[in-house]
Amino acid sequence: MALTVNTILNFSETPFKLKLVAGHTGLGQTVSWIYYTEDPSCSEFIRGGELAITTGLLLKRKSENEGTNEAENLCDFLKELIDSFVGHKASGLIVNTGKYIFEIPQSIKDYCDKLGFPLFTMPWEIHTVDLMQDVGNMISADSQNSHNVERLFYRAIFEPEKFDPKQIENTSFHDAKTFSVALLELDNSAFANDLEQAKRYIQFSLNPKVNFPQTDYCSFIHNHKVIYIIKNDNTFFTGELFRITRNDRFLKNMKFSLSEYCTTASEIQEAYNHAEITMQLSKNPDTLQKYDSLGIYKILMEVKNKKVLKQLYNTVLGNLEQLEAGKREDYLKTLKLYLKLGGNIHNVSEQNNTHRNTVLYRLQRLQEVLKADLNDGDTRCLLQIAIYIKELLKK
Repeated sequence: MALTVNTILNFSETPFKLKLVAGHTGLGQTVSWIYYTEDPSCSEFIRGGELAITTGLLLKRKSENEGTNEAENLCDFLKELIDSFVGHKASGLIVNTGKYIFEIPQSIKDYCDKLGFPLFTMPWEIHTVDLMQDVGNMISADSQNSHNVERLFYRAIFEPEKFDPKQIENTSFHDAKTFSVALLELDNSAFANDLEQAKRYIQFSLNPKVNFPQTDYCSFIHNHKVIYIIKNDNTFFTGELFRITRNDRFLKNMKFSLSEYCTTASEIQEAYNHAEITMQLSKNPDTLQKYDSLGIYKILMEVKNKKVLKQLYNTVLGNLEQLEAGKREDYLKTLKLYLKLGGNIHNVSEQNNTHRNTVLYRLQRLQEVLKADLNDGDTRCLLQIAIYIKELLKK
């Protein structure tokens, strides 16, 4: 739950006389650290989320060395600095005014407003080192707190024997009425081989785009998935996050799944398992997959003894193994369509791109192999359940 620029402003506005002069729409950006610089070319060292400070010392030296007017260079200097920071995903810029830079040009303010890049001024009598120290301490304390919350929920899911639900009382989740789990896959994303970079991108670029209180959710990465633990109603958060990821150049084709609600922290592990199986069963990344929409899979998943499911499948569809491997999938596909389309041979033929007589032959052959009457409603129901079991066990 990283600190935002707005949090820093509220903390520092009075003692450090910070004044927001532009870019108010970017106040929700998270802050990873405080960074002092005078040279735009050094912004390559920014990793994302830094709140930068400058005095304009380089601008003064450039004007003196080149014999140019300082005022003429000011706009170019600030624009180059801002462009460089925005390109490297910095969260804002503080200009220490009063010695090298006295006033921010209106054109620069307008530019920052357009970019949604927070721009602050801080008077020269305030020492930058004091601000950096205080903000650094805030960030360190918040980072440790975030780590503790992440570790707590990690244990709730993957190390339940070490999880103590009472520790929730010491976090922002202490008043949670319900919990839910959302998963965002990273397997085939640009971050698949660099999870550290993925962590920074999620924390300092993706999450801040969701206009949702950061105290109401927790996120961390495990097993190539971003795991979100969401407090209370998840409707707005998951809807916004899904919409944003669909337009994100790195994550737009990644699957996104959501568990049901659970009322106690001890049930989070089960909610995670449900979100994971929901993702595995998902075939369309363009749809937010919800556990509550799984239908009969929800019932089948609750069968703890998977041998029961395997036995049922073998009893109902096991004889398909008698068919040649090359034909088996074709026959099974025909059977699936036959059940889905209510036994309409014409529609099965069209959707399977197969001649009507071929469909009839396959169905007759299936009745012989499976020893089943496909005209019987109970038999059809059992066959459909067996097909669901096959899909579930495959995942």
